[in-house]
Amino acid sequence: MALMAKTAIKGMARLQATLSGKVQGAQKNWMARLLDRVLRRSAQMQMNIGFLEGATYPKSSGDKSGLAPGAAYADGLPVAAIAYQNEFGGEIEIPGYEQKIYRSVAADGSFRKNGKFVKAKSSNFETTHTVPAHTVTIPARPFMRNAIANNQDQWPALLAAALKQAKGDLDKALDIAAEAIVGQVQEEIRNLGDPPNAPSTIRSKGFDKPLIDTGHMLNSVGYEVVSD
Repeated sequence: MALMAKTAIKGMARLQATLSGKVQGAQKNWMARLLDRVLRRSAQMQMNIGFLEGATYPKSSGDKSGLAPGAAYADGLPVAAIAYQNEFGGEIEIPGYEQKIYRSVAADGSFRKNGKFVKAKSSNFETTHTVPAHTVTIPARPFMRNAIANNQDQWPALLAAALKQAKGDLDKALDIAAEAIVGQVQEEIRNLGDPPNAPSTIRSKGFDKPLIDTGHMLNSVGYEVVSD
């Protein structure tokens, strides 16, 4: 399973205008050859940006990416599966599990901090509770669709700038452009704050970043350039 923005190298009319708009004299012949090469190769090429095959969760990551506490990920679960749940929303069945609760008790037997939970290393009182099986509703947080809508009009100019930086090397230019688009997707993940996390998730994570816990999903955004 892979969640990706699949886009052919389109917008060539705008790319041509961007590349050649200020070119004068002898450089126009070089520009014409470059454009011809780009147009011929790009007809069979596409960039895939997103969560590719092979991007998985390690069992120890603990990254819930907005899911309920206790919803541990299996070793090798595709990151795309969790990205898809966050992108489009849905319901997740959480099996029952046991959870330890830690608190601190004073010498007189009363709870310190009004009985609020503390970290295990700060506690001297531990109880185990059974959390029954339940359903968690995940709201849609369309970071991928936002990245496309907010940036796709810039991509021809982005590729033009990459070609200039790569001195006409199309393969290198595509890598440069794809890395920039990966950054745009990651920026959407960082900036998306609505809808916010549920209060229970905020307490578990310690902060309210709906699409970020340990950052595993954020850092798994990748790309590939493929030819038909």
